[in-house]
Amino acid sequence: MIETVTRRRLDAPIERLVPHPRLPLMAVVDASRPAVHVSDLGLRTVGSVGADASDYGDLPSWERYKRVPKLAWHPYEPILMVAAGGSLSQWNPDGASTRPAAYRSLAFSPDGSTLWASPASGDADDAWTASDVVDIVGVDVIGTGPRWDTGVAVHPAGGLVLTLASDQGATLGLFALAENRRMRVRNRAVILDVDGYETPVWSPDGRRFAIRGNAYVQSLMVYAFPSLERELALELSDPYPGYPAPPDWTERTNAWSRRNIAFASDPDVLWIGTPDGTLISFDLTTRAATEHPVSNARVTALATTSTGELVLADSDGDLMRLSVPGGHAAADATTVSTFLDATEPVYADGYLWDELELTDGRRTWNHNDLAAVTEADGSDPTWLRLQAAINEFREP
Repeated sequence: MIETVTRRRLDAPIERLVPHPRLPLMAVVDASRPAVHVSDLGLRTVGSVGADASDYGDLPSWERYKRVPKLAWHPYEPILMVAAGGSLSQWNPDGASTRPAAYRSLAFSPDGSTLWASPASGDADDAWTASDVVDIVGVDVIGTGPRWDTGVAVHPAGGLVLTLASDQGATLGLFALAENRRMRVRNRAVILDVDGYETPVWSPDGRRFAIRGNAYVQSLMVYAFPSLERELALELSDPYPGYPAPPDWTERTNAWSRRNIAFASDPDVLWIGTPDGTLISFDLTTRAATEHPVSNARVTALATTSTGELVLADSDGDLMRLSVPGGHAAADATTVSTFLDATEPVYADGYLWDELELTDGRRTWNHNDLAAVTEADGSDPTWLRLQAAINEFREP
């Protein structure tokens, strides 16, 4: 049974919840303005960044997207970094400080000594091809890292991270170690069709990860780790009807939040928030789905706290902390060592497409395989059909 531990009605809807990985703190992203509120797990607000910001009003979706705050918690300390509107803010219980910086994605290195920030500062023409390595003490750029975006998910056993490198044609799910305070990408990666994905979510034992997206459909995929075999592929809304999509389809599909999945204490159960206010517990072993009524409004965000409970926000502005069934699952460090034994680091300052072995969870390609592809059908992902068409055109 699901039990509501704490419930609170806020002044505005919430679009993202980011709990601290170890401490009883949570960042709450306001849906009405570029503001972030920090709460404890009693759901009491203890601080804010950008609370006096102007609301989004009728901004076009792309302009609004650029203003939505991106954030990262320090892995051990009560320090929150927030990038929004050309500024980088650092919050701690004593207050907040801000300086100019045009970052769109933030993450801490697993040891907390370094902030990874994307895109890189400097030349705007090639900023997205690299990232910055920022010293957390002086908040100074001390080096360059590989291209990445969206967010960084640290494996529950530590060390290894999973991030995305998005592109309209195809998005890469990259695995990396932290070496010399930088990401060092490994040569095996997941390839996802098109772009528009959220930060991956690990199961508590690290034997699975889930990814929500993409730009055109409300997809949900779950992969086994370290094999990277795809265990689940769903479309939560109706299939994409093509461009331009009719207004009724757009309204229906946008009712699904892209930040609506979480693992809690049971590594076999993925929790999914729905537009009608229910939570679905989906057992990945038995494929059984169970609905749990928890709200009277659309679920806008779902996440897991440091204590293994769920936190949920809905479109009425309600914020809930929920206790869900399931025992404690320890992180399995052997999954990381097995993956590292089977892979190698790639180009020191980043990664090259030619060096990567790519899998969609069913098939695997290296550079030579992709260079030889000339046939693909409607069941293949868009990126593979494009690759086949390009190769066929190039053939003499």
